[in-house]
Amino acid sequence: MRRIILALVVAAAACTRVAAQAPVIPVERGMPLRAEILDALRPSIEKETGGPVQFVISVINVMGAWAYVEAKPERPDGQPINWRATKFREAYDADMFSGLVLALLRRGEGRWKLIGTFIGPTDVAWYEWVDKYKLPEALFKAAK
Repeated sequence: MRRIILALVVAAAACTRVAAQAPVIPVERGMPLRAEILDALRPSIEKETGGPVQFVISVINVMGAWAYVEAKPERPDGQPINWRATKFREAYDADMFSGLVLALLRRGEGRWKLIGTFIGPTDVAWYEWVDKYKLPEALFKAAK
């Protein structure tokens, strides 16, 4: 029985290491994966901004079942979001609001699911996800 338990522990550790070593893939414009990820993110940001959005992308990276997005939302006609008309007004007026969206998504059951977002962070907010989900920092960085 002890050998079986030990074998299971070793196998689980090996699977974790393999997942952690998955390559980080930048998702480029024109890739169907890009639309899938942004379509999963869009409803949440539209709710927060009070209208339709498109994204000006800084980073979209995928690593295994995880995706990270760093983008600036704007209206579909290219107009900026009126942050004063949102719940972020105070932060925006205090110049404590970046206008960026950071999003973490996970693929499961054939679709991308939004795990978390930071809207308007002025610091490196994704460190929380590194710790919480044991993800490598490389997922959150732009390709060089």
